[in-house]
Amino acid sequence: MASEQEKLDELLDLTRENNKVLRKMHRGMVWSQIFTFLYWLVILGAMGASYYYLQPYITKYWGLYQSTVSALEEIKETGSTLTNDLDGLIEKTR
Repeated sequence: MASEQEKLDELLDLTRENNKVLRKMHRGMVWSQIFTFLYWLVILGAMGASYYYLQPYITKYWGLYQSTVSALEEIKETGSTLTNDLDGLIEKTR
């Protein structure tokens, strides 16, 4: 049978080992949180920088898109009035 002192010494050793493991786990968790923060900071920073540098091009092409849409709408309106005019001419010739 083990004496009480041996049991206490074994318990002390286990407690110290547990303490080392818990400290390592805590340190790993802290570093994980730091790297997660840096990860999201880099992602959001890259998005912001991309928008900042690409904004002039986006604005330019958005204006081009708007002018193209308005030109197509004008062509559509011209086509419908032309159809109405041709229908009127055909009716007059009959």
